[in-house]
Amino acid sequence: MRATVPFFSDYGRENRTLTTSEYHLVTMKKLSILFAALFLLYSCEAAPDTGREFLENLSEYCGYSYEGRTTEFSLGAADEEHPLEDPRMLMVLEECTEDEIRIPFYVDEDRSRTWILQMRDDRLHLSHDHRYPDGTEYDQNMYGGYSDARGTGLKHYFPADDFTITERPQRNINVWTMEIDPEDEKFYYRLYLEDVLRFEATFDLSDPRPIP
Repeated sequence: MRATVPFFSDYGRENRTLTTSEYHLVTMKKLSILFAALFLLYSCEAAPDTGREFLENLSEYCGYSYEGRTTEFSLGAADEEHPLEDPRMLMVLEECTEDEIRIPFYVDEDRSRTWILQMRDDRLHLSHDHRYPDGTEYDQNMYGGYSDARGTGLKHYFPADDFTITERPQRNINVWTMEIDPEDEKFYYRLYLEDVLRFEATFDLSDPRPIP
């Protein structure tokens, strides 16, 4: 088999007839580039099975609330008080379905926060829902992101999605993670800014309590 293809020499573009071996070599290189691009595209998204597996593993703790505390904090100015620095925390696993888990997250007496884990188009998505006592949404609400390729049945990473970045461009450096540690019976919620851990809340899964 022979094929005439464009060829760039020192004198510019020319047409050159390839031998069979050269033709196959060029074809293989093109296919390799195509497969590499497809693999990169696929690997940027977590497999659907890991998202559903994570929801299934977390739903085993549903029906109870769990106390937590701040175990890493580096947010805001050093001389400013921050509500997440040293509060009493409670995560409430009240609503669990096959495709969605809603987790109200109490900080002392503040009950404005809810984490929403949801399967969207076979991808696991995390949203942060902030509301006033009357149900009115906060500005720039429902920020979060889709799980990336690092997701497993026990841990997921959620880089800020397009909606989040459009609403607040400063969040383009945000990556949230959630992790279940069945061995130590802990649940971790973390926030990374530019790959640096800035906040971590740790919840004790070994001591389930009634839903308040």
